[in-house]
Amino acid sequence: MTHRGTSMAGYGAGVCSPFRLAAGIKPRAGCVSTDMPQSPSRNRTGTCRRVLATFFVLGLSFAALAAEPAIDLARFDDPASSDELVQEVTQLSRLIQAKPTQAALYARRGTAWFKLREFDKAIEDFSAALKLNDKLDEAWFGRGMALGRNGQVDEGIVDLGVYIHRHPTSSLAYTKRGVRYLWKGDLDSAEKDLARAVALNPKNAEAHDDLGVIYAQRRDYEKAAQHFQATIRSEPSYQKAYHNLAMVHYLTERNELALAVVDQALQLAPDARDSLLLKGAILEALGRHAEARTLKDDAEFLPQGERSSRMPIQ
Repeated sequence: MTHRGTSMAGYGAGVCSPFRLAAGIKPRAGCVSTDMPQSPSRNRTGTCRRVLATFFVLGLSFAALAAEPAIDLARFDDPASSDELVQEVTQLSRLIQAKPTQAALYARRGTAWFKLREFDKAIEDFSAALKLNDKLDEAWFGRGMALGRNGQVDEGIVDLGVYIHRHPTSSLAYTKRGVRYLWKGDLDSAEKDLARAVALNPKNAEAHDDLGVIYAQRRDYEKAAQHFQATIRSEPSYQKAYHNLAMVHYLTERNELALAVVDQALQLAPDARDSLLLKGAILEALGRHAEARTLKDDAEFLPQGERSSRMPIQ
């Protein structure tokens, strides 16, 4: 899984500038509508079968959408193949053309647009879904996510608040709203939401990671390290938590330990520019200047990490 954890890269003197670090369900089978016209004669059987076959595909999708949530929220931020997403948008567009009042179809297409980083289109589709059915809670969640990624953070917080009001035990929703407060620099509100997320789900790796970043910003490095370690225990492949933990060790001058942990981060993501630059800074602190220069030179040619669903710590 690719994680979009907040990075502490760039946090602390002597380290490189802030880093940009980094979170389609296809319709399933159901049943055909029972009000399909019947063939009045045998010579029209072939035509009717073809018509039935066409509507059977659509009917399957509509039945499935009515039977299950429009969006898998736990995987909302997960990456997906662009080709698959484009195919999904095409399929959903055909279904919407055939059934323009099905709110869940717009919500699913909005999710696909979100994963394609077409945030304006995602917002448009989630808004269309809510116009048709303002009780479709997944659309409130999706629009809140898309608004935030589109730079409309306050509006996104409002939409996520609607979802939280209706689902007060959703650790995921508190996490995502807390992240958006973190973007705004409202650390108190962010901490409150993220602490609630952890209380609801002690194994919420993302919430632990973001709480660690908040404590690191406040220079409470002991608490920060505890949360990064909790992230790693919950999800050992969470690369950003290793990076952040290595940063805490570096900032507290435990450089040998920092080097060991940043190497774990680089095992998970060998081309992570921020982690390579952090390792270079650690090597400098250890007096291994030639190795540090080589690493930094190599890292400078790597692209900046894609802006994640959370702002990096400045």
